[in-house]
Amino acid sequence: MNKNLQNSKKGLLSTSLGAFFFAIILWLFVISEKNYSYVFEMPIEVRNIREGKTLGGEVSPTADVRFRATGRELLKALLLKSISDFKLVLDLERVNTNYDFYLNDYFEKYNQKVVIPNSFNIEYVEIIRPESIQISLDDYMVKMVKVKPLISVEVSPGYTIVGKFNILPELLEFKGPKEIIENLDFIETISKKFKSVKAPINAKVPVSFNFTRVIESSDSLITFQANIQSIGERILSEIPVKILNIPENIQAFPNPSTVSLNISGGVEFIASLQSTDIDVYIDYNDFTKNEISNEPIIQVPNDVIEWRDLSPKFIELTIRRLPE
Repeated sequence: MNKNLQNSKKGLLSTSLGAFFFAIILWLFVISEKNYSYVFEMPIEVRNIREGKTLGGEVSPTADVRFRATGRELLKALLLKSISDFKLVLDLERVNTNYDFYLNDYFEKYNQKVVIPNSFNIEYVEIIRPESIQISLDDYMVKMVKVKPLISVEVSPGYTIVGKFNILPELLEFKGPKEIIENLDFIETISKKFKSVKAPINAKVPVSFNFTRVIESSDSLITFQANIQSIGERILSEIPVKILNIPENIQAFPNPSTVSLNISGGVEFIASLQSTDIDVYIDYNDFTKNEISNEPIIQVPNDVIEWRDLSPKFIELTIRRLPE
């Protein structure tokens, strides 16, 4: 415990001494009327891109710029730069496709493009980094791109997924250089897995962007929806029996004309089903002279998990030949 206390005291002493010496240096810097130079990081703003064109590649967002001024003015600029309109402007009005801006030459010729608020009495000296910026322009293109979800859902025991997953929106609008946009066929979401789900899902999922900042999208999130329901059972009766492939000169009637069966699935989903949503049919061609009854074919909606207990299990066929 004593050792920890000693280490704490040493750390506090080091911090205090560092702050004290920094305060002395800052005080000397402020009161001095001598000129100093200091390197600031300044944002780069690109202006006047020709209509129908856009940046074809990434442009450095900042540059390191050397300024000269008194200690007092440099300190003022250092403290207020982030909330003031300091920036470097690249004017692309005369650029058609590609152009290399050699920054020191450019800003020496167009010193008004080094934007410094009037309240700051500091002098621009030179660009330290980067030495040059290559501008590439491409045709501007807008395209609707399909969203491809990389999303999986794992439900808890006793629950099921009803229907298909829903993605909103299904298409995103992308804007940018034609060279990139025209080859963009789909955009994926991030990989995401929902586990042990017991309720419907309505969640925002980010889209996975691997593009430069010259590409714009109408949204960075999609809404993912999945209908999760607990599993239940229901007996559905009065389901009509249909007969397929009846010859033109024959009348055929099923006996009985309706059946019932037990279905299982999402409780809300099976509660909404009508008897006409189940297809029960027999094929006339499957009957022979020696067989007057047959087991029907059952087709249920995709989200029915299981059907069983068909009643009756066999359907008889009553046949009547029509007069010619």
